[in-house]
Amino acid sequence: MKNGDFVEIHYVGKIKESGKIFDVTDETIAKKANIYNEETTYEPIQAIVGAGHVIKGLDESLLDIEVGETKAFEVTPDKGFGKRDSSLLQTMHLNDFKKHGVFPRAGLKIEVNGHWATVRSVSSGRVKLDFNHPLAGKTLLYELTVLNKIDDLNEKIGSILKIRAPGIDLTSQKITFEDEQLTMELSGINPPYKDSLEKVIKSDISNYIPEIKNTSIRFID
Repeated sequence: MKNGDFVEIHYVGKIKESGKIFDVTDETIAKKANIYNEETTYEPIQAIVGAGHVIKGLDESLLDIEVGETKAFEVTPDKGFGKRDSSLLQTMHLNDFKKHGVFPRAGLKIEVNGHWATVRSVSSGRVKLDFNHPLAGKTLLYELTVLNKIDDLNEKIGSILKIRAPGIDLTSQKITFEDEQLTMELSGINPPYKDSLEKVIKSDISNYIPEIKNTSIRFID
């Protein structure tokens, strides 16, 4: 693989110190490991090599693997979910939560001012919150399989839409490409994100599909 390639991959991610699986794309493996969740969609994911669509350690590993190959490798915190930052630990009064009908307990995930934190302890009327990513400071083990390298133009466009607008129904979208002009009529997009989504889609197409010179996007309610 090389930077800019479109790929479809399966992977299993584990925490090195415990061997616990924290992320998996294969339903069979999830069931076998007794971590299957009915609300989770298990399927191969698509990514553009070097675009940062997956964590840095996983992204870099794609440069050293071929289609159809499976490799295992280790990801250190600096190339995973970051090192733990003590400045992201915060203590708040328990009453600040209770007055909003929230009753913290250790391990609970709570949103505070638009940021998610994990409750580490509740004691003496105080709640200790940890705003670090739950996997910050952890060394990770990945088993990665590259299923396919995507070369078809329409599939590349579909990949960008799946990456940037997860859950979008591609079969209901109207997409045409003619004379180096791409026209997209997209439906089912949440209104608050339309402007930012348009910019990032256009940027991805410009950076990774150079044969497309112009892109027009119209959102349909």
